[in-house]
Amino acid sequence: MNTTMPEPSSISLRMAVEAARAAAKAAAHTAGLILIEAAGGRGSILEGSHEQHGDTWCEVRSTHFTAHILSESHGDRAHVTLTGITPAAYEQMRTWAEDRDDCHHDYGCDCLTDPWPTLPFLSETTGERRIDYRRADEDQRGSARLALGRITVTLNYEPVTVVDTLLRIARAAA
Repeated sequence: MNTTMPEPSSISLRMAVEAARAAAKAAAHTAGLILIEAAGGRGSILEGSHEQHGDTWCEVRSTHFTAHILSESHGDRAHVTLTGITPAAYEQMRTWAEDRDDCHHDYGCDCLTDPWPTLPFLSETTGERRIDYRRADEDQRGSARLALGRITVTLNYEPVTVVDTLLRIARAAA
């Protein structure tokens, strides 16, 4: 009985894995370019790291955000921190995100009515406040903090398509 993988199969598997990795890395860099464009066209893409957010395909830096495109994704998920958001822009971002994830359950579900902290709640408290997903049983989505009249939003594992829209809302309302 032969217990080793045939060499052609082994080579083919290695090539497929390398191709998938290259495709995910290319998707991550494309995601970085999309986020830079959404923020007004200024920014840079740096090599990935193995630090604070785990392995990342790349890090994207711009004036008002930093994103780490997560290597546990196909290049389509980011840990992002958006800074300098005006209260008006935050309210638009919050409304859009909550409408996007609106609850479609019948009465008596466990979905949260305000998964993102409201502006009055941020104004009344100090420090970071949780941003949750609509469903109460999911992990924390991120956090928001108000300081010196501006808001910082951090999202942990967000689709790049959502981050793109949030950046565009923040830029348009600034």
